Amino acid sequence: GRGRGGGRGGGRGESGADFSAGRAIQSDLTAASDPRAILEIVANHADDFDAIHAATAMHRLATHARSQRDRESATRDKRFAILFDAVTRRLRKMNSQGLANVAWACARLEHHPGEEVLREIAEGLEAELRGGVAGGGGNRRQTRPQAVSNTLWAFGQLRYKPDDDTLSSLCSNAAPLLKNFRAQELSNAMLGLAHVEHDPGAAFFDQAMRAASDGMRSFEGQETSNLLWSCARLGRAPPAELIDGLLEQDAASNLGGMASPLNMSQCLWACARLDRPPPAAYLAAAERELPRCASRLNPENVDCVLWALASLGVPLKEEAMAALTSACARLGDRMDAEMLVKAHWAFARLRHRPAPGDMNRIVAAAKRLVDQLPDEDRLTVMHAWGVLRVNPGDDIVRAFTETFRDGDGDRDGEARLDGASCAKLLCAYGRTRHQPPPAHAAALARRLVEEAETDTLHPSAATLGLWGASLLGLKMTAKQLDVLARDAVSQDATRLAPRSLAKIVWALAALGYDPTAADLAALRARAAAAMPRLMAKDQEALREALSRLGERDLDFALTA
Repeated sequence: GRGRGGGRGGGRGESGADFSAGRAIQSDLTAASDPRAILEIVANHADDFDAIHAATAMHRLATHARSQRDRESATRDKRFAILFDAVTRRLRKMNSQGLANVAWACARLEHHPGEEVLREIAEGLEAELRGGVAGGGGNRRQTRPQAVSNTLWAFGQLRYKPDDDTLSSLCSNAAPLLKNFRAQELSNAMLGLAHVEHDPGAAFFDQAMRAASDGMRSFEGQETSNLLWSCARLGRAPPAELIDGLLEQDAASNLGGMASPLNMSQCLWACARLDRPPPAAYLAAAERELPRCASRLNPENVDCVLWALASLGVPLKEEAMAALTSACARLGDRMDAEMLVKAHWAFARLRHRPAPGDMNRIVAAAKRLVDQLPDEDRLTVMHAWGVLRVNPGDDIVRAFTETFRDGDGDRDGEARLDGASCAKLLCAYGRTRHQPPPAHAAALARRLVEEAETDTLHPSAATLGLWGASLLGLKMTAKQLDVLARDAVSQDATRLAPRSLAKIVWALAALGYDPTAADLAALRARAAAAMPRLMAKDQEALREALSRLGERDLDFALTA
């Protein structure tokens, strides 16, 4: 191992004059609260710095350079280069607290010190955790939780990942200390590990969760959101009672007040990733808070909240959803392609249609970004417009679907789509009341039939495709309708939902399907089995569709 210096105030064998001068430098550094004053001390005394002075100067500078302007000014100052040279030359004499101060300061100042410096810090902390550090009298001094937490947090902010052996050993040896970590230290350590994508192992994680459970009442909003976000990012689920307890506590404190946009978005995202719906008290708090904080939501906040709510299948009350949607629309000019697609996917999943003014701004973003979207994302947006019954304008629909149309007669446009994609397009066209070119619509219908003939068409695709074709009033041949009808009848009842069957029968009737007696009997049998599980309005629609197909004995429907 490497030799490491003693702690603050430990004897170093200096002469009385040297010791007095060192005390004076340290006193000046700790008293200074202006970055310029700190750098002036560096300029005057850097040659006399020891390891403690160097680490203290970095820490004080980062602490008092509070604004972005201050941080940039400090790191561009030529005296900062003098300071950092003094730091790097004394790293090997620093204990864990000094190393942590340097790492933390670099992260706060947004100054990446280079891989070599960070490697030195990681190895120094790991060595101290593994073997202890000799203090006065030869005693072993335990590493402070803050040193571990600040170093891991800094690595995360600087996106520096030590080699696996060093980081694994560091986590393994730090695990026994976690019981002494405060809430902020615990959440910052987990946050750092999540940012560098390092799973610390079961022993570390379990000990961290025990410490969080024991100290749960001391967690505030930011600490709760950072801890849950980190666990979700690492793919490790905290105990359910810890998640619920932290979120209920957060709800009682107004979701962190002014920090609620970040806290709420991270917590909801974590719940969705962990497949753990938040407790009712938390959702109620989110419903109250969203209208209040909507003007402070940034694109990442909106993206996370929408994705989480849609993934969990938990739409909020109308006022909260309207506020969230308005925030999304307000950010239309800053929206990127990923956010555009996620927002549309979420609106469709939640069955929430934005207000007309908000939808117009979101559509404007779609128009601006269409050329950046691959085919799959274009289909997602088109499908969402269909679900929401929104017509963004025929010109925009044509722009979103131009790559799916065969413009030169070689059928390359539609031929590369599978049946599910063809069904989504047909249904989107029908629901948005956009009339596609007849040849394009016919080609999509042919692809649908081709997959039905080979038994590869998913029931949901058959439902969407036939529904879309009926809304568009497509002219389909008797053979095509026979294939699609028989495919529906042959589907496993556990895969084809009763309402989907009702839609298929209704669409077949609207398309003018003329079934044989045997085919009608098969449809009647499936309808009879589905009828008791349908709502009254769907029962009536199914009876009417069967009647149009030629069924005269509808008494079976009356028993539903």
